Amino acid sequence: MARLTRTQRKLHSEVEEIAAAVRMDVWNIERYSEPPFSRTALLKIMKDKLVRSHVIIKYALIDEYLTDVICNYYFYRQARKNTTYRELWRTKRFEIFVHHLMDEMFLLKKLSVVDAIKGVPSEVSSAIQRINDIRNALAHSLFPENRRRYMAYKKVIYSGKDLFTVEGVNKFNEDCALAERWLQKKL
Repeated sequence: MARLTRTQRKLHSEVEEIAAAVRMDVWNIERYSEPPFSRTALLKIMKDKLVRSHVIIKYALIDEYLTDVICNYYFYRQARKNTTYRELWRTKRFEIFVHHLMDEMFLLKKLSVVDAIKGVPSEVSSAIQRINDIRNALAHSLFPENRRRYMAYKKVIYSGKDLFTVEGVNKFNEDCALAERWLQKKL
């Protein structure tokens, strides 16, 4: 295996320090001085944080792709292949459009605009709606398993699987991959 560069070693060290600061350093769980029974609680919290952060990052990526499709449509980036976002950001018109329209628009409204522009396939639209629903549950509830739609299961269910398991995360990833592949083709 190749050795890390100096920059990579520094970044690795910084990531480990941040992980410890936010109590996500699972590799150090045996070193925690709390009684061993609280390690179980800490591991559950770490798993929760990992899944929540993954869902929110993927949601934000899909939101960004939808924004890009809309911006490309309104700023004719497809017709002018040489135009970059860096150039567009230098214009007041683009800045106003993004800051006052795109930043204020929620994901499902962006999806409906993209559907009007490109005609989003139903399986992609359904996947994005599921991603939006699960993101909202995780972002707006400390205990999403207590929300009405999950209460009967006593856990957060995503496409028939507990989201906080490998199977659940894989189901979520399948929807993300479907949405991302389709959106990338439209950029």
